[in-house]
Amino acid sequence: MKKSNVFALIELSKLVDALKKDTRQPSLKERLKAQSSYFNIIDPKYFSESLAAEWTDLQRLASIKGVKRDEDGFMVMNAIRHTVESMTEAECESFVNKVEVLAEKVKEEFAY
Repeated sequence: MKKSNVFALIELSKLVDALKKDTRQPSLKERLKAQSSYFNIIDPKYFSESLAAEWTDLQRLASIKGVKRDEDGFMVMNAIRHTVESMTEAECESFVNKVEVLAEKVKEEFAY
């Protein structure tokens, strides 16, 4: 079985750490918006086959609202920030828990 790439391990670890420790952003929602670029940076190809689908699903959930546009059709907010903006703190917690679970699974692949 192919392991996830070390890039996925490192970047997911940085994402999880930032979500836990960013004291400049008091709410989880704000921390999640601040770290939203990770969902574009980490490609599913960096995961093992068994975990790539989980990451793809998290990317889909993180961008489900799509891009926010103004009345002239110009993008004013990317899909991830728009989606997170519409989430409650409880929904953010649930989402971040899923990210943390995936990060643990990736770590376990490297444990042996």
